[in-house]
Formats: sequence, C-alpha cells, structure tokens
Amino acid sequence: MVVISVKRFTEIQNFIRNYHGLFVNCNMELEAKFPEYSSDTLGSITAKEVVQRVKSNHSKISAKAASLVKEYQATARQTLAHDVLQKMAIELQIPSIVLCRILLAKIYSDMAKSELNEMLRMPDLIPDSLLAVNVSYCLYSETMDGPITDLVRRFIGEEYEVRLKKMARDAGMVFYDEGDLRRTGYDKTPDLKMAVPFMYRGQVINWIESKASFGDMESHKRYVKDQLSSYGNRFGPGIVIYWFGYLETIADCPENGNYVIVTDGFPAKDEMEFLTFNLPAIVEDDDTGSEDNRIIK
Repeated sequence: MVVISVKRFTEIQNFIRNYHGLFVNCNMELEAKFPEYSSDTLGSITAKEVVQRVKSNHSKISAKAASLVKEYQATARQTLAHDVLQKMAIELQIPSIVLCRILLAKIYSDMAKSELNEMLRMPDLIPDSLLAVNVSYCLYSETMDGPITDLVRRFIGEEYEVRLKKMARDAGMVFYDEGDLRRTGYDKTPDLKMAVPFMYRGQVINWIESKASFGDMESHKRYVKDQLSSYGNRFGPGIVIYWFGYLETIADCPENGNYVIVTDGFPAKDEMEFLTFNLPAIVEDDDTGSEDNRIIK
C-alpha cells in the first residue's frame, strides 16, 4: 500500500518547496531521498506542489511581465544563449513554459490567445529566432507544464482507465463505462458504474473512479466537491482509486460522507463479495393442463 503519513508527506513537500533547479532533477533527488516511494508517486506530489505554487504566484509574475521581457532581451542579446528563459524560470521557481507563456503574451500582445498557444506548440512560428530557440528548449526540457506534458498526463490517465476496465472484467464485474453512461444522457459520470453492485469490506459499491495521481487533501476535497459527491448522491457509495497512493488523512475526511471510499489500488479478490440474485422460476403448464405436470424452466 502507498499511504503516506502527514509527517512524511510534509517532509516531501518541504524538500520540493526548498529546491532550486530543474524539476526533473528535483524528482531524481526525491527518489534518492525517499526510496520507499515510486517515481510515479513522488512525481505526482511534485506536480501538485508546482501547480499550487503557480496558482499562488502567477498574478505577481504576470504583473512583472514588462521587466521580465527586458531582463530576457538584455541577457539574450548579450549571451545569445538558448537557455536564458529556463534559467529565469529556475530563479522564479516556476515551470519554464509558464514563463514562456507570460512573456509571449507580453511581447506579442496584439495576437490572439490561440495564436500564442500555437507558438508554444510550434516555436518555429515565433518571429524572433533567438526567442524561438529559447522557447523550444523549454518545451522539450520541461516536465511540469506545456503541451507535451499535458499529452503525457492524458495518456497516463487513459492507460489507468484501460487497466481498471481489464481488472474489473477479470474480476467478473458487470459495469457501464463513461461512454455508455453519456449515451444515456448522464453528464458527470464515473469511470465505471456497476450494473450489478458488489461488496467491498462490507460496503456496497456502485461505482469506481480512477485517478492516475497522488491523492493529497486539497485535490481530494476538490474532486469530492466537483465529481465524487454527485456520483454518491446519484448512484450510492463508490470507490476512488489513487493509483500513485494517497495522504492517510483523506480516507477519513468528513467530505467523504458515506459515499466515498478511498483506495490506492483495485480491490483484492478476498476483499470483494459479489451479490447474487435468485431469479424466480418460470412455470408453464404442459399440454395436459394438469397441475401435476408443470414444467419449471
């Protein structure tokens, strides 16, 4: 099980918050310092910390956009280096793509947001060749933000959804997936809705939600508010799986109510009990019409 205590989680958070350097290096050093946890678990914790940092500091950094542009242009003209933006991002302790996005919006303020996004995806479109090289370097070296990172995270999420369905089929579960539910008119849907509920540690389970991430308190409360509570209200109790582990306190947080059960993996065979139904026999009379000659099917 990957259930992290509050104390250990705080140690990991503090390491990330005090780290100055590339996030990919931060992850490698985390793995060396906390070898009991997988790279997926530590990488997910880092990503959540970085997202929170960007949310807290984005407006302050955006307010300094003009001075940051001047700083970049002065250094770039002097050094002609390809990693000027990356080094500036390290000093600001934010993902380099976040800085690229802010500077591009300031430098090309007359362009639409869609055009700026295209520049981030394809830096060759940037008119300034040195700026294009700097943005390109950030794009291919950044692990916390950007189009490539977004694509990787989406693929990982889909991979674990496929894995969940396979495990459910192998366990003999009968279920509807998101596509099935949306075709019947549901808007917010769990990854799996049980057609036949099952028992898990004595609790009836009606749905399963897959999260290819680490479950910390802030993100879990947000998931409960935005998704899981509606599943519980509509379908009854269910399971949310945090495949990369979770903070111990979220399993019992009040927000879960009676509807949300937290796990870090698919239920073990000996933890599940499948409900069986005794269907009534269909009784037909034979040709004689005699009660003594009834046929049970």
